[in-house]
Amino acid sequence: MKIAICDYKEPLNRDLNIEKNIFKKFLGEDTEISLYVHEGNEQAFKEAIADVDGILTSYLEFPKEIIQSNPHLKGISIEATGYNFVDADAAQAQNTAVTVIGEYCTQEVADHSMALMLAVARKLKHYDREIEYKHVYDYNSTSGMIRLEGSTFGILGLGKIGKAVARRAQGFGMHVIAYSPTCKPEVAQALGVKLVSKEELFETSDVISVHMRLTDKNVNMLNREAFAMMKKKPIIVNVSRGAMIDEDALLEALDHGQIFGAGLDVLVEETNENTKKSPLVGREDVILTPHMAFYSDFSLYECQRIAAENLCYVLLGQQDKVFKMVNDVDVRQFAK
Repeated sequence: MKIAICDYKEPLNRDLNIEKNIFKKFLGEDTEISLYVHEGNEQAFKEAIADVDGILTSYLEFPKEIIQSNPHLKGISIEATGYNFVDADAAQAQNTAVTVIGEYCTQEVADHSMALMLAVARKLKHYDREIEYKHVYDYNSTSGMIRLEGSTFGILGLGKIGKAVARRAQGFGMHVIAYSPTCKPEVAQALGVKLVSKEELFETSDVISVHMRLTDKNVNMLNREAFAMMKKKPIIVNVSRGAMIDEDALLEALDHGQIFGAGLDVLVEETNENTKKSPLVGREDVILTPHMAFYSDFSLYECQRIAAENLCYVLLGQQDKVFKMVNDVDVRQFAK
């Protein structure tokens, strides 16, 4: 059995022995495990996965041509809940299973969403800079903060994380509304959340927090038209995917006072180089974190464990044990 762990350099900065030990335990000590660090060379990428049975990745793109370069590939396991960067249909066409982690970090992401909201709402970046760099100890050095209790918290996407965020926002005494096309009204009602159109959410929210899975239909959901609807100049929080927000439109909205500020754990381009050139970096009204809302020691271990076990179950043909598959491949055919 051959497995390739493939990714960019940054996501591979973790203890890979967790995954390797799981592969050896489930698949046997003779399992061949290779490591491929992608630096942009597509041919090298194809060669690295040419004869492997399974692939483990976190954020590396797997378009159709890469997947088809290994027609015998049995499975791609993603160490994340999202899979927009993998062509699951192309994988389906050649009988390659694509798996993700159904849930491992709901509480961490919900906590981080509230932390970003609070940091922006309380202008912590401004005050920290004033004290740290200017040695100015003056609460009156800024203004414009609102009281959160009694304000409206709008959630885009009332899934597991959206629900956890809703409960936290309610704990702050906030009125919670949501736009979530797949959420049943009775589920929202039981949670004390009012389902509304996205237009109403944009118009009436003091905080807008993004928790939708990225699809072709909601790329740039927060665009110029959306920001123009935001009458209450809300705080924007995004812990979903960077492509949910048109970053040029976000910058314009910040500069024109259409929104109060933004707390972003995700960007369209998530690289070290982008931190040197992105106009979102260095602003007092923007808090940035490096796609780490999921992180705690516990959640990171669970992320690695579940993804590694997912791939093992695929390769062993144990269909009923796969945590979550996003295409429809009968992996029982892979059983020895």
